[in-house]
Amino acid sequence: MGPDVTDPQHRPAAGRRRIEDLRFVVIGAYVVDCFVRVPRLPAWGEELEARSIRTSPGGKALNQAVALSRLGAQVTAVGAVGLDGPGQDVLAALARDGVDVGFIESRPKVATTVCLCFVGDDGESSIVWHIDDDAAVTPETMRAASSALQRADAALITFELPVPAIREAIGAAHRCGARVILQPAPVLADHGSAKSLPWSDVDLLVPNEAEARALLGDTQADPGADGLASTLAAELGVGAVVVTLGAAGCAAHTAGTTRHYPAPQAEAVDTTGASDAFTATLAALITAGTPEDKAIPAAHTAAAWAIGHPGGYMSMPRWVDGPAAKPG
Repeated sequence: MGPDVTDPQHRPAAGRRRIEDLRFVVIGAYVVDCFVRVPRLPAWGEELEARSIRTSPGGKALNQAVALSRLGAQVTAVGAVGLDGPGQDVLAALARDGVDVGFIESRPKVATTVCLCFVGDDGESSIVWHIDDDAAVTPETMRAASSALQRADAALITFELPVPAIREAIGAAHRCGARVILQPAPVLADHGSAKSLPWSDVDLLVPNEAEARALLGDTQADPGADGLASTLAAELGVGAVVVTLGAAGCAAHTAGTTRHYPAPQAEAVDTTGASDAFTATLAALITAGTPEDKAIPAAHTAAAWAIGHPGGYMSMPRWVDGPAAKPG
């Protein structure tokens, strides 16, 4: 069975909203993932036969958009692809999952980005990626999507954008009254550039441990894994911070209090997309008014489901009148 992370009948408690009534905008990368399953990563100069090689639509934003749509939310994607076959495949996959692709730019004479995802026998993954400037989201892309943000209850934003576009996305979503949920992944090449972002406009920050430490930089004494959330909240001025810690669960700092939530045991088939399933589920439930102590365990359940299935967007849990028996 799929993960039972919300009431299958979607009956909201007092003060809560149905997920189906919520509108989300997801801003980030919409790319093609090339999955290479290998017994281990190759060394330089070595020829290593892969167990399998396949491609599928991908990107952290794409995974989160699909996960939100499968939860039942109304989702608009904001990004850019090339006006080529792979780009059209990405748009078609999103449309099949009910995601509005009207604000994804299809750019002529631009190649849709391809990311390499190496998956080992233990299910752990390593990702090699690069988005060319001509395929990147720009501040102009964000301004063109202002009408979508004006209708949104929340915006999910990743670090798969150039810093000026991240800054514009956060500011535009905040100005439009949308809840701003930021997943600072992947880590910015220039760690110092994160300091220039409008952190006071961010409502919820969801990094993993490495991303949290990158945001803090080298100026902080090590607060320990469970202290990262409170330290980030104080350093950046963000009211709610949830730091995911892999198999150790997560630490959440909200309303001045830090709590640790354990993760369920899960057999790792492929860890690709686990953080996206977690973030999307958490975003949906928190925006719907679900209490933290219910929303975070549900997000852990969704992540465990993704870990137990191969692929990225394919492993996002599918919902049809409650959780289905298989992923997408």
